[in-house]
Formats: sequence, structure tokens, C-alpha cells
Amino acid sequence: MKKTVINFKLVPVVALVLSCAALSFAAGEKERMIQRAPQIRALKTSGVIGEKANGLLGIVKEGADQAVVDAENADRKAAYAEIARGSGASTANVAGRRALQIVEQAASGDWLQGADGKWYQKK
Repeated sequence: MKKTVINFKLVPVVALVLSCAALSFAAGEKERMIQRAPQIRALKTSGVIGEKANGLLGIVKEGADQAVVDAENADRKAAYAEIARGSGASTANVAGRRALQIVEQAASGDWLQGADGKWYQKK
């Protein structure tokens, strides 16, 4: 029977490498989200997309760029999952907290989804 020997001196190095990989992934998400922000703002201003109660974007009416919405939602989901891993909270909890922040920060006229699933415009 072959014994497996773990070199405990390498454990911190491996942890550091994995942490850096996670940070670079998060940085990539953040950069893509920053680059997409003007498109998202324009779509919100035109009233075709809004913020859903789960922290993701939703289509309010026809005319939305589905690819932009899908890309933003994919990056948001990944960011929420990363935050959840780091905090010990569930991804749904992180997304729900972010949704509340988004509602507070939303501009007048933005479409928001209430807990009941109905869309309304922020006054």
C-alpha cells in the first residue's frame, strides 16, 4: 500500500494561488460589468429592462438586448456566488441583499420588480 505524503509547507502556497485565481475571475467580472454599464443604463432609461427582486436584470418590454441582459446576469450570478463563498451566506441571500441595495440606488423612472413579481416604476 502506497502512502500519500502531504507537504504542509505547500498548503499556504496552493491556497494563495487559488485565492489569486478567484480574485482575477472576480476582477474579470467587474471589468465586464463596468464596460457594460452604459448599455445597461441606456436600456433602463428606455424602459425595456428593469431590476428584478432577485438581484438580476429582467426584461420589462420588447426591445431589450437579450445578449446584454444575459451577460450581465451571468456575471452578477458569479459575483453573488463568490461573495457567498467568502461570507458563508447563501447565494440567494447575497442576491436578495444586493436587490435591496439596487432598489435604494435606482434612479427615478427605473423599472423594479416587487416581491410579488409585479413591475413598477420608481418615483
